[in-house]
This record gives sequence, C-alpha cells and structure tokens, in this order.
Amino acid sequence: MIHQTRKEMTTKVKALLFCLHCNKETSHTIIYKDRYLEDIKCNICGNEIRINREKLLETYTADFIDRVLTKPHRVTEEMKKDLSYFLKSIPIRILTKPYRVAREIGDILHHEKDKNDR
Repeated sequence: MIHQTRKEMTTKVKALLFCLHCNKETSHTIIYKDRYLEDIKCNICGNEIRINREKLLETYTADFIDRVLTKPHRVTEEMKKDLSYFLKSIPIRILTKPYRVAREIGDILHHEKDKNDR
C-alpha cells in the first residue's frame, strides 16, 4: 500500500480592499492554503480575519443553501414589484456581491470568536 502525502500550497496575494477599521481602501495580504481562503489582513492597521473553513461550513451552509434556493423567487418578485429599479440596481449588486458575502462571513466568524472568548 502506498501513502502519498501532499504538501499544502500557501499562496500570498496583495490586494486593495476596503478596511472596515481604517474606513478606507488599503493594501491587504490575502493567504490561501491550497485553493481555500485562510486569512485576510490589512497591511495598515493589522486587522485580520482568519477563516476556519470547518466552522464556517458548519455555521453558514444551511442558511446559505436556503438563500441560494430561494433567490430565483426573490429576484422574480423584485422584478414584478419595480422592473425599472431592478434593472438600474443589478449592475452594482453584481459588482458588490463578493464583498457583501465576505463581510457577512467575517461577521459570522467574529460572532463565533466572541462567543468562544466568553
């Protein structure tokens, strides 16, 4: 029997992101282990968001799946309610969605950390 151990590949990426603590766009270091996001750190103030993938999946999965599955219905209702507003808002919503999801995940992780620190 052959056991093969695969080394984790760590990748560091520099990016300009909006820092909630600095309240402005700053340089950040983003760390990936293999293909998974592990850490985001502001290079100015040092604020860091560490991603615990297992905890995140445990906490976030059920709600996220529910939201994904109900999204087509919610979008249809939005279009029926006000098509003009929907068409005007969709481009910015598409651009900001990754940030909004990342912020939500960060909020969940901070909430979990606060709970564990008590």
